[in-house]
Order: sequence, then structure tokens, then C-alpha cells
Amino acid sequence: MRIIYTIALALLAAAITVLAVFQTVDGNLSRITGIYRFRDGMPLFPGENTNRLHDVSWMRIADLHDKIECERDAMGVWWIRQPFVDRMAPSAVQAILDFTANAKVVSSLERNEETKKYMREYGVETSPIHITLKVPQGGKDDFTTVARYTMGNTSPWLSEVEDSDALIPTTYLRTNFYGRDKRVHVVSGNILNHFKNGLMSLRDPRPLLFEQEQLHEITLSGAEQVLQLKRTGTESWSILTPVITAADSEKVNRLIQGLKNLTAVRVEDPDAVKLPEKPQLLIRLMVNGYDKPIELALYPPFRKEAGDQLLCYATVNDRQAVFTLQADRKVLRKGSYSNLINAICDLPVLPDKALAQVRLQNSTTYTNELPLSLEQLRSLQFANVDAADVSRVVLRTSNAVNGAIRLMMVPGDKDSQVGDTWLYAASGEPFRTADSATVLRFLKGLSEIPVQEVVADAAPGDDMGPLKHLYGLHEPRYIIYVLPRPCVVRATLFGHDLPLVKDRSPRIFIVRRHPDPNTGRMAWFGMEEGSNSICRLSTKFTRLLALRPEKWKNRQVLSFPISAVRKLTLGFQQAPLELEFDYIDESWKGCINGEDVTPRVNPHRATHYIRNLLKLKVNQWLEYNDAEALAALQNPVFSVRLELAITDYSDAETSVVEQQNDSENGSPEDMLTETDEFDRHLRELALTERKTRKETRTLEISPAQGDSNKPFFYGRITETGELFILSFEDAQGLAGDIIDM
Repeated sequence: MRIIYTIALALLAAAITVLAVFQTVDGNLSRITGIYRFRDGMPLFPGENTNRLHDVSWMRIADLHDKIECERDAMGVWWIRQPFVDRMAPSAVQAILDFTANAKVVSSLERNEETKKYMREYGVETSPIHITLKVPQGGKDDFTTVARYTMGNTSPWLSEVEDSDALIPTTYLRTNFYGRDKRVHVVSGNILNHFKNGLMSLRDPRPLLFEQEQLHEITLSGAEQVLQLKRTGTESWSILTPVITAADSEKVNRLIQGLKNLTAVRVEDPDAVKLPEKPQLLIRLMVNGYDKPIELALYPPFRKEAGDQLLCYATVNDRQAVFTLQADRKVLRKGSYSNLINAICDLPVLPDKALAQVRLQNSTTYTNELPLSLEQLRSLQFANVDAADVSRVVLRTSNAVNGAIRLMMVPGDKDSQVGDTWLYAASGEPFRTADSATVLRFLKGLSEIPVQEVVADAAPGDDMGPLKHLYGLHEPRYIIYVLPRPCVVRATLFGHDLPLVKDRSPRIFIVRRHPDPNTGRMAWFGMEEGSNSICRLSTKFTRLLALRPEKWKNRQVLSFPISAVRKLTLGFQQAPLELEFDYIDESWKGCINGEDVTPRVNPHRATHYIRNLLKLKVNQWLEYNDAEALAALQNPVFSVRLELAITDYSDAETSVVEQQNDSENGSPEDMLTETDEFDRHLRELALTERKTRKETRTLEISPAQGDSNKPFFYGRITETGELFILSFEDAQGLAGDIIDM
């Protein structure tokens, strides 16, 4: 009995082993029985198989005439290994995997005498496409099949999509993955368009495959010159050869996206194509993560016999194939307006930048439209200055006769929600608040307004002296010094990693109006010291160059605390209105020609009037001797007089420091600690009556003389003699009603 029991256990173990082997090989016991019950709506392959499709690293695809075997490398790129090595189209790989994962049985047709009549229509025998997918099992060449099927033709049925009203096409299909199943199934999905040109269409029609963010250098080698570009930032590029200059990042991005979008109309075996002796252009790409550069060779364009489209051959060093690219757009023989109408109808409704990006990524790239020359790729900007990165600016002339304008940025405090403030100073004068809009407009013009033309280039290392003399820049009219903000660098001091503030070198730009050596016409030319290029500047920028202090002055007319207002006098031609203000009580007293009109004073309008005075901005400051303004203001039609009592806090800081030094713990560190003694000093300081100084500010307003389509008013601050221009609306607002009539 023991022997029989042992034999039975051995047979059972052998049977289990055989079943396990078949289960491992094909994933289902139906391989042994040859029977599998398909039900309508069920997935073509079980979940344990479709869940492993992302691990597929080997596939074989065959039709009646050809067969290819493909493998995925360590970088995730699919390569065709047979009949010759070439990259597989990523779109085809994804389509096959998606179809396999989502295919569901719509119907099953039993094989009988009736269905045999339609086998040609089904296509699973007459025009089959056999697909086998495998995942790695353990060893290098050890794989396990997770899917195998034969696709035929498109079926006439449409399949519904779950939770949607959409309908999708279906395909005739047969699979022996489950055993000796001879039935023809109709399954949801259809990818036959990827095989419309046979298995050759599975080859990647795009010669180049790389990540745009990993590309750090581009070299264009043609018959006449070599153009080298290098990435200097996330979105910035520089040209290193044949001149050193900034590149236009948008145009470089267009070149990169165009190279990625190059799509061949044919991918052929190199033995079947006779190439010209030398390429017309060699494009070398240095990409992070690649052992060697990617090189794309473009050959001279040609036309096929009786063809109406320009084509060109191309090769790439990491693929054994010849690509036939479109060199230019195909001429459509459909009438003069058909191309324009078709282009307009195809455009999506998107914002300008989004539309440009969509067109850049999805449009067909023609080699003749790629920006490949120095003129097409260089930046046509006078200076790539970031306004947010500037701390100081000096604008002066070469002989300094007319003085200089100094601009200084005082950083704000984000925690206190205080923005940056710009100050300006003329030669020998103290700094005053500048008009930030004017300063930022100047910096924007310096960085963004494009130049009209780059008129001269010098090779790296060449002397720029002769070119400077040719365009008059050896004696520039204006010199602009731009000092960037200090940067923070990391340094190790005494074993500690610490942030250090490091100054950066100023950038110097020179500008002059000089006769053009070619045309003799006067034009503005400029360059950056240390660069190799001279530009013709747009007058939009040169109009921003001004050494007159009033050009940079803050456009706000008056600046004072409301609490300092003691008296407001509105001088009309008939009788002035005198108003006295008590800030504590928020009350107003009024008087006209000695008559008390306090009951008629509207306190809300009066306070609102003061607030509007603080917001009042001039359209333009004028020079002190402006003849037209002085003539108009000989008899002003209106005046505003403010009598102020300004509290003097100039000695407040000294008082705090002196009182703190008299305390018991008078070290500087104690100033940062809120002690009872320190609080007492602050309270005493707050209760101390401060000194005040009386100031008067008077605005005189008069309309401009002569006819004008846009009337305006001249104004003057009597105490300082400053002249300005006010708009008609602002001047009219100064004559607002404060008392009730």
C-alpha cells in the first residue's frame, strides 16, 4: 500500500508540475484543454496579463510578407532588431499596448461551413497581422508570453464605450493564446491605420528623439560657417561661434521643436538609397545622458520626376536608416485662396501664445523653414537686462558737460508689504523719489525693445576699435552703467556652510547718433562694452534717454501727512475760500471774505479733497524756465494753498539710543529685547511733545494758451518754482465743490 501511495503522490506531483509549466508559459490552463469560453463584453486577455503590459520588453509583429522583432532598451526606447536595427515609432508601440489592454469581445463567430465563406472578408487568414508580446521572466533571454493574437480587417460593427455615448470601431481577430481556438472574434478598438504601409510604417518616422530640457549644446556646420549655441539657463541660450552674442530663446526653441517634429515621408534601408557625396548641413546635438552627440545630416533638396514637392534625404548617427524629409511645402493646385482658407479653418481658438505653442508642437516641419542661420537665431535686443535684477543705473554723456542721472533702487520688505522704491539724483544733488514707472519703462526699453539691425560683428578676440570709430562709438553720446543686484553664494567658513553676498560687475552700454557708413543717413548706434556686435537702435528706446532731472522726478505733486494740515485756501478769481482743519476732531471751519461759512462746509468733501491732493500726479514736469508755462501762469485762474505743521522726528532715534545707553543693560543686544525699562523709554518718547515746523505749499493753475485738440493746464509750485502740466480732468477736479451752495 505504501508503494501505491508513493506512486500516486509522484504522479500527482508530476501532473502539478506540468500544469504549472503550461500556466507559466501561456497564463491559462485552456492551453491544455484547448477550450476557453469567451463571453460578450469580457476583456480579450485576463487582468493579470494586462496588468503586466507596462513590463513588455519584447514583441514580434508579422504579416504575409515581412516579420520584425523589437526590444526595449534600458532607456525605455523600442528598437527593431530584425531585419535591420532601427528605432520603432513610439506611437505604434503605445497603440499596440493600449489596444491589447482595452480590447473587449463584442461577438464570437464559430468556425463552420457558413463562416468559412467569409474568411477573406474577416482577413485573419488572407491579410493577417500576427502580434506577440512578452515580458522578461528572469534571465537575459528568458521571456514569458502575456498576449498573442492575429488581427484581420475592420469589422462593420461599432462598439459602445462604458459611461459614454461614444462609439468606436471594431476589428476581426483570432487568438490561439488560450489553445486551439479557431473562432473569429469581433473586438473593440482598431489600430490597423498603423499598418497601412506594411511593417515599414512601424519604424519611427522622426529621425531625432531627445528630451528638450536635456539638450545643452547645438552646433550647425554648413559649407560657409559653423554656428554654435550653448544653453546658459533654463530658457536662455548664447551664440559662441562665429560671434559671441545672446540668442533669441524663442527662435532657438522653434529650432529645437522643429528638429523634434521632423517627420519622414519614407524610412528606407540605407543599401537601397544612393546618397549624395556630402551633406549640405550637419546638426550636432549634445544631450545630457548620452555617451556621444546626436548628429543629423541633411542632404541637398531634390524633386522627384513629375513631382511638385521639394524633398531631401537625411541620416542620423544612431540609426541605420535613410529618411526622406519634406524640404518645402507642397504646392496645391486648388486655386489662389484654398491654402489660406484651409489654414484658417484648421486653427483652434486659443490665446496667441497657446496657439503658437500648439502650432509649434503639432505642425509639420519643413527643413527649409528651420531657423539655421546667425541672422535667424541671434537675439535682436540691445541688452538682456532683467529690470528686477537691477540695483543702480547711471546715465551720463562722455564729456559729462550736461551732468549725469543716477538711479538707485531701495529694496522693499515683503513681510511688511512694502514695495521697492526708486530714487534719482542729478549731478551734485541729493537723491529724491523717482517716478518708478519712468525708471521701469527705461529698463524695459533697454532690455525688450528690439534693435533695427545688427550692422557689424567682430570675431571673438578681434579688436573692436576700428568698428567703434566707423560708427562713432569711440566718443559715445550716452554711457549707461547698469549695476546688477548682489547675488548670494554659498561658502565654507570655519567649517560652516554660510551664505555670502557677492557684488557683480556692472554692465556698460554706449550709444551715439552718427552717419551710417553705408547710406550716410543719421542713425542711433549702440553696443555693450566687451561684446562683439554693434546695433542700429530703435528711436523708441533713444527717446527714453534723458539727462534732465524733471524727466525722472516722481509725478506726485505733493507729499505730506493729513495730520499736518492746518489750513486750506482755494483761490478763485471772485473770492478765496479759507478752511481751517482740526485733525483730532476731524472738523472744518470755513470763511469767505471774512464771512463764516462753517455750516455750509461739507467735511467729507473737504477731507476727500485733501486725499485727492495727495494722489494728484502731473502729466509732465517742465524745466524751470519754460517760456510758455511762465507766460500762462502770469495770471493764474485758480490756486490751492496748504499751510502745514510738520512734526520733526529727526532727533527721535537719538533720544531712544541715549536713553537706552543710560539704562543698566545698555549693550546693543539689549536693544533687541523688550524690557520694562525700554518700554518706559518708548512711552516717554511717544508722550513727548515734538517740535513742528511750518511749511506752505501753493499750487497755481492756468490753462494753456492757444488752440488745442486736447486742452491742458499749466501748474506751478510757488515756493519751489517747479512747473508742470496737468490734464484737463485733473485740473477740473481741483476746483471741486467743498461747500454747499
